[in-house]
Amino acid sequence: MRSDLFPDLFHGACVDDCGPMELTRGERVLLWMLRQWVTARVLDQEPGARLSREAGALVSPRVASAFILMMTTIEGQVRRPLCVAAPCRQGYAEDEQRLITACGVCPASPEIAGWLLEDMVTTPEPVIVAARFLNMALAHEALALPLRFDEPARAPTARPTLH
Repeated sequence: MRSDLFPDLFHGACVDDCGPMELTRGERVLLWMLRQWVTARVLDQEPGARLSREAGALVSPRVASAFILMMTTIEGQVRRPLCVAAPCRQGYAEDEQRLITACGVCPASPEIAGWLLEDMVTTPEPVIVAARFLNMALAHEALALPLRFDEPARAPTARPTLH
């Protein structure tokens, strides 16, 4: 994969353009970090150190560390490759929706978070613990994730989010 296909991969200004307009700032930050992680993997780069530096400066070292913990937990037991959209794309892939929703809902309902994650990982419980830590780190930075429990009215491709 050519790196020139992904200009400004870790450019912080891209956070505000990441994902559907309905997302909160915390959801956008989480989506941006997820896309940067996957992009680094596609480009055969180590995402942890770079995200630690870039997301640490953009948001906070605590949020960066919590996100890296969650992603390494996911990668340690992933069932299949995650479906993630290109950086700064307005769309929102189903795996992105599930992961962000699970992060938002895990403090109130670990069961729903587990249901959202079970298709992606073999054992959702460690990911839920890491997601809860990430949720608290984001809230500490005034980037709290919303609790969204409502079911989609249409198929996920017809609606920007599952939550």
